[in-house]
Amino acid sequence: MMEMIFRVTDQKYDAEILINVRKKSYFKTISIDQLIDSLNSMRGQEIYIDYKKDLIVADDELIAVSPNCILTKQPERKRIVTYAGKAYKVNFPNSIYVICHHAGQIKQLEAYCFKEYDGMNTKLYRYAMPNMFGNNTICMGTANKNIDIKNYKDALEEILCTQYTHAKPDNIRKFKSTSEYFDFLKDNDFPYDLLYSTGKALKDVM
Repeated sequence: MMEMIFRVTDQKYDAEILINVRKKSYFKTISIDQLIDSLNSMRGQEIYIDYKKDLIVADDELIAVSPNCILTKQPERKRIVTYAGKAYKVNFPNSIYVICHHAGQIKQLEAYCFKEYDGMNTKLYRYAMPNMFGNNTICMGTANKNIDIKNYKDALEEILCTQYTHAKPDNIRKFKSTSEYFDFLKDNDFPYDLLYSTGKALKDVM
């Protein structure tokens, strides 16, 4: 006889299944999909897997993707940024983003600059923008953190287009204030020679 004891609630995304190990019982968290697969197996039904569900269309900027993480790069470009109620159209550097997400929300956003892209050997530099924490993550503040992984670029842009609040860009040499920095980037190429190295390559953060 096969027996399965589980519990589900509308307060959680996952289910819990009763496990017996060495005469001790406890509930283990599993996804609803895993529970359905287990129930189908008990009924002797072949498990149907929609292998193509939620495919992300790969492009030149997508580096890697997993169920809870997207690595993407953006080449240097003109971008409108705002600080203290003022908008600036600036030369934005080559950037790499590590988007960590769960349950439709971006939980953490790592960011780096790079000079030339060389695959996994790409040398990473500190992200040369304000609103950064010391661990190479962006301070997202009150930015919209919702994400649909099929449209991950839109979710990323929501955060990158949020107004900057930090008064100084800490991850680049020379500039004493955010306004001075953005004024410079309006009229000049991005100063890659002023970046701080992280001492890491792309493969080290994957």
